[in-house]
Amino acid sequence: MQNTIIIIESPNKCDKIAHITGAKVYATKGHFKELTKQIVQDYESYEPQLEMKEKSSYNMNMIFNDCKGKDVVIATDPDREGYAIGYMVYDTIKNIAKSVKRAEFHEITENGINKGLANAVPFSSSNLKEYESWKARAVGDKLVGYILSPKYINKLNDKNNSVGRVQTPALGLIVKRELEIKEFSDNKANAKVDYKIKAKLKTASGVEFTAINDNIFSDKGEAVAKIAELSRAVAKLYALDTKESQQKPQAPYRTSQFQEDANKKLGFSSDKTMGLAQKLFEKGLITYHRTDSNTISAEFMDEVRAKFGSAEWYERKEYKAGSQSQAEAHEAIRISHIHDYNEIEQIAERDNLSSDEKALYELIFLNSVLSQAKNAINENTTYDISINALIFKAKTTKCIYKGFKGALKEQVDDEDDKDKDTQEISLNLKQGDEMQVLGFELADVKKTPPPHYKESNFISLLEKAGIGRPSTYATFLPKLLERNYIEIQTKGKKQDIVATAKGLAFMQSIKSDDDWISSAEFTKQMEDVLDEISAGKVGYLDFIKPLHEKMGFKELSSNDGAPKPPTEKQMEWAKSLAKNLKIDLPQGWDTNWKICSEFIDKNKAKDIRPPSEKQLTWAKSLAQQNKIELPKKAEIDAKECSKFIDKYIKNR
Repeated sequence: MQNTIIIIESPNKCDKIAHITGAKVYATKGHFKELTKQIVQDYESYEPQLEMKEKSSYNMNMIFNDCKGKDVVIATDPDREGYAIGYMVYDTIKNIAKSVKRAEFHEITENGINKGLANAVPFSSSNLKEYESWKARAVGDKLVGYILSPKYINKLNDKNNSVGRVQTPALGLIVKRELEIKEFSDNKANAKVDYKIKAKLKTASGVEFTAINDNIFSDKGEAVAKIAELSRAVAKLYALDTKESQQKPQAPYRTSQFQEDANKKLGFSSDKTMGLAQKLFEKGLITYHRTDSNTISAEFMDEVRAKFGSAEWYERKEYKAGSQSQAEAHEAIRISHIHDYNEIEQIAERDNLSSDEKALYELIFLNSVLSQAKNAINENTTYDISINALIFKAKTTKCIYKGFKGALKEQVDDEDDKDKDTQEISLNLKQGDEMQVLGFELADVKKTPPPHYKESNFISLLEKAGIGRPSTYATFLPKLLERNYIEIQTKGKKQDIVATAKGLAFMQSIKSDDDWISSAEFTKQMEDVLDEISAGKVGYLDFIKPLHEKMGFKELSSNDGAPKPPTEKQMEWAKSLAKNLKIDLPQGWDTNWKICSEFIDKNKAKDIRPPSEKQLTWAKSLAQQNKIELPKKAEIDAKECSKFIDKYIKNR
């Protein structure tokens, strides 16, 4: 593949892919184009107006130049965002490259890369509708943000306010739950405490346990009087019922389940989990970590069988993609290579994994392998115990076959999933057996408010509600925290998501004027339309026009006098200037594009940074080829050097 160029997103994967393929590998470093502040060229076609990011210009021009006359394989990430980046590359080089193909690398391993290259198709024959879907997502999100955010910045006099097509409905769910909790607390009837009677018992063999009577006493004195009646009574087993139940191992992870488990078991936030997973993916240790599928390949299942097929606990299991999946072709998150559990330490050392990376890899390893393990079998027994003609119930459970729970590493059940009235003991009682009554106690019966959402279960809620996609789940909470709409309250191992006073007030204002944007149902419908665009069932305008209609077809140039916010590019540039020049940013720089633009124009000439060694070397090479002298400014100023390269690269 000496005359082949492979283009990916992350520079961290370049060396490995180059070593495996022998091709030259370039990275776009994510999106290299962005929407301008005008967003669209006009309000009839809604065609997006894109521009090259200044920081990407040098890198991308170098890549495009090297693609001339070459066979190019675009292998950006296998999702909508990755495809859009790849399309922008394709659209630029399609007339200068010898050939352009689309490949997907679902794992950065020799097998995964070779498989991706073998299945590569001409880019022109790939699903070009995926780019249309991205256009709809990108333009739609920007229109919502640019039209509605200034409105609520001005209305509530808070420059830190923002409205998002996906972020706002996510906040709406949190606020709704907060209001439900408040309503519960405000109802004095809910504060009333009732009582049940709990008996402490002891079997003839000396096993102590508890049993509870289902009668509810509204009066504490009445309950105490009943206990007095029972104090000298004998406990006798009236009846028992034993059933077996099976517990399946977890299905291979899709993104939402993965983030939840990492939060529950490791205490990692969603964005931290995805950042660590990105590193594991780039090192070739796991498959792509943004997926809505629970399936694993037949090849992987064969590998597990070859390695662990003789183990008593092994059982081949197949999994469907899942009801939420939009991508049957994608696999779940799994390890790339099968190995023994005790080899994790060696792998961590070999690949220089941090302690957090190692912990996350172990989590994925166990999930991947144990998805191919037998069910655990429990024996559940309910005992009806008579004490002075009053029935007390005791529930016990014991594991009679560990299955996946005893494989590789002892698995412990999540405390939140356990029935708190079920005791993990063996009583060995039969009907008619008598027990010693050790005493009684009152158990409070309180009405409990709806619980706050936890970081560990909020992702599944978003998925169920159809809000967002695997690539975006991790972004919601950080945005809401940044805006001070929510806070995370830590209670032991649990992290509750709590709406702040600002979040409550903001959502109240939204519901008053633009209730549609807070609706999870509307967002789900929009996400469904995006999927239909990808499938070729509807077009780009079928998404954009109904969305823009919700905002009264407002155009950015006539936004009721509200200032347009600066673009992300402008804000990054302004912050960089302020930092490099050690000066303060002007008031309103982050809410008014004009103020931000004026600050940049005033100070950009003062911010002179030297070109990189690589950039300077290339500029000198171009100067030599064109038999001209490299301008002195280009030798000391990265911007002038970039201009020189852009000018003379066309002559090659």
